[in-house]
Amino acid sequence: MELKEYLKERKEIIDREILNYLPEDPPFGKRLYEAVRYSLTVGGKRLRPILCMAGCEAVGEDYRLAILPACAIEMIHTYSLVHDDLPAMDNDTLRRGHPTTWCKFDEATAILAGDALLNRAFEVLSEWEFDCERKVRVIQEIAKASGMLGMVLGQQCDMDAEGREDVTLEELLFMHRHKTGRLITASVVSGGITGGGSKEEIEALRKYGDGIGLAFQIVDDVLDVVGDQEKLGKNVGSDVEKGKVTFVTFFGVDGAKKRAEEEVEKAISALDIFPKSRVEPLIGIARFIVEREY
Repeated sequence: MELKEYLKERKEIIDREILNYLPEDPPFGKRLYEAVRYSLTVGGKRLRPILCMAGCEAVGEDYRLAILPACAIEMIHTYSLVHDDLPAMDNDTLRRGHPTTWCKFDEATAILAGDALLNRAFEVLSEWEFDCERKVRVIQEIAKASGMLGMVLGQQCDMDAEGREDVTLEELLFMHRHKTGRLITASVVSGGITGGGSKEEIEALRKYGDGIGLAFQIVDDVLDVVGDQEKLGKNVGSDVEKGKVTFVTFFGVDGAKKRAEEEVEKAISALDIFPKSRVEPLIGIARFIVEREY
């Protein structure tokens, strides 16, 4: 299957399935549920849940086994975007080609919608009728990537660095490996755990995830400088406007592109332990990350 067709098919699965994991509307407070559904359905590549399903395939299992954790991961990713866009954080007004949740509704409702998505994700995971040992490992993996050891820590580092000219490359790498990279890694690793992957296979998927996670952020930094806002569906030029140090600051546009390509090649090399037929989607996704339109 061609990568474009593969991504389209898997995205449609997540688009269809994810709403099944939301509760029925309550008699009161429906605005919260409207904001949650809006946040989940206004676009997005569904890259993280697709990686989760592809990780399951890589260890030799049917991708459908991983649909539930994949949907939970997308809820968590969406929560992070809703909160990142808030005036107190990045103060963005455009996401996935649509008004951000706080602009569409209001700031307080957006905060609650993000809270609801994060908690709902772990409700769904905890209620998952699955092998208990694997389920706990998946929950641990995703929880670590989402909280004080992952995204939340990375977001604080991002805010701490804003407007500073003394940010080092070490600090930048730490920030983005946590803010962006950890959930990407957790996505593919969770799929591998769900599929019963061996210790060696899980470690290989982790190295792959770490590589593409960093590459993804580097490319995002490049796109913020040279990307087309209409194609990207979000504001561009915001990093410079906010005084953020990025990979482009350190390496320039061409140097940053080269660094992203190097990270992707390392990620692909980590997959050598698998039969190539089982990891073709992961290889394609890695290359897609650096080939996104500049």
